[in-house]
Amino acid sequence: MNSYLVYFGLFFLLQSKLGKWYYKSKRQPTVHEGYMFPLLVSKELDNWPEMNTRRRKWITVAEAKEICPYAWMKEALDELVNRQSTKVQPKKMEI
Repeated sequence: MNSYLVYFGLFFLLQSKLGKWYYKSKRQPTVHEGYMFPLLVSKELDNWPEMNTRRRKWITVAEAKEICPYAWMKEALDELVNRQSTKVQPKKMEI
């Protein structure tokens, strides 16, 4: 049974992990682990508690890659595209 989560006024299911990346801290000489997960959004609310302090904007993967300053996040977006493009297509029935 799947449980929906709510954030930014979105109801979504957390999908399987895209991967794990390592990145250097901007403030400390430390390396962190970063995990990226795609979200399957099922409902978008017009009003939500943080709407006056947080902005929500839908963009394409290409737009996200263009504005993203971190290489590891761009790699995660590439993995998302790869996952979406390799999904098994339903077989067509011959009549």
